[in-house]
Amino acid sequence: MTFGTACAGRNQIDIKQQRPQYGDMYDWVHAIDAPLLILRGSDLLAVAANQRGRDLLGIDLEAELPQPLAALVALVDPPHAEAAIASAIAERWHGLFLHLHGEAATRLVHVSLGRLPQGDYVLTLRAEIARSLQENLVEILDHFPVGIEIYDSELKGVLYNKMSDELFLYPERPILHHDDWWEFGFPDPAERAAAHAEWLAKLQAARREAGRVQFSEWSVRCRDGSRRTVQFRYRWIGPYYVLALWDVTSQRETERELRHLAVSDPLTGLWNRRRFEEDVALALDAFSQWGRGFGLLLIDIDHFKAINDRFGHLSGDEVLRAVAARCRRQLRQADLLARIGGEEFAVLLPDMNETEAERVGRRLLTALAATPVEVGGHRIIVTLSIGCVVPRPQEDAASLFARADDALYRAKAEGRNSLCCGSPAPQATAPRPVMPST
Repeated sequence: MTFGTACAGRNQIDIKQQRPQYGDMYDWVHAIDAPLLILRGSDLLAVAANQRGRDLLGIDLEAELPQPLAALVALVDPPHAEAAIASAIAERWHGLFLHLHGEAATRLVHVSLGRLPQGDYVLTLRAEIARSLQENLVEILDHFPVGIEIYDSELKGVLYNKMSDELFLYPERPILHHDDWWEFGFPDPAERAAAHAEWLAKLQAARREAGRVQFSEWSVRCRDGSRRTVQFRYRWIGPYYVLALWDVTSQRETERELRHLAVSDPLTGLWNRRRFEEDVALALDAFSQWGRGFGLLLIDIDHFKAINDRFGHLSGDEVLRAVAARCRRQLRQADLLARIGGEEFAVLLPDMNETEAERVGRRLLTALAATPVEVGGHRIIVTLSIGCVVPRPQEDAASLFARADDALYRAKAEGRNSLCCGSPAPQATAPRPVMPST
């Protein structure tokens, strides 16, 4: 509804006949220090204003009320102003701005809306605050640590702040409409289609639930050509689509590094026991469901304590890294090598039977024993003991590791630098003897 349509068909006599009623009803506005204007609830005519309100809006002191606001106030865009007030009332906004012609330049007046008991509306006016906001709004938004974008009801760009430009001011061409961005942000058509479908669904939800912020997080191409992880939070505020952008690339990289540290060995860079046991559990599940076999090798460096005692712990660390590197070179990309204890390693060999797993284990023995490890000017001969097993039907991880550990113990008992395969799990009543440190 606009003021023009609200007053259509009314003649000047109709308005004049109502002036005494409103003049008496709203005498109290003259006792209020703040600039006030009263709008009639039924058709939004201006029915009363105190002197400060008239001064601020430029209303002639001799002008009689009620009258349409556009007939009293020097609005820059009367239809837009009328529609904005009507929308604010209908959608229960707290306030809005009126854009006025001034003597030297245009100016803004901030309007706070309140409902009176009889159904009319009181507009409290504030010029200085509005003018300050107008002058500083863009600068304030440019200092935000997040990107801010505002689009009109047709998704045409209205405002982009500095952080938004740093992310998405592409050198190829400016983004004038929200639809223009997708091709730049997602060069891959499949990624673009999936992200756009997610956005459309959430945009519809944003229209249904105007007070709720929608959220998406995508890896997107930015203005410098890099791929960055950006959070998109968006909602409708009145007729405007407002988008806030958080660059969380560093945060996500830190999280990935922390997750990696939680499951990796800092000395060798291999996975640790926790990660290895998780992968063995997954492999057992795949074996149980689909019969996908695998081999498990438990490896111990022979006489490692003697190496530490003779050459020092720093040399021992170098030996551990050398063992890790040599073993890794003998394995496939799909194989998982982990350090699960001081001088203990383990290997998960997907899609292998016992014969194939044993062959890999013997290759590891040869790779270590054939060439001494050079550390601090010393040539250290390093050998391994290896236990090799494959899973049995219905076997759990505890039983599998127990059998592999038993095979490793037998390899040590047979003289080290050797490999032993499968054996039954040790009985609970017959605990394994403790080997003396060597």
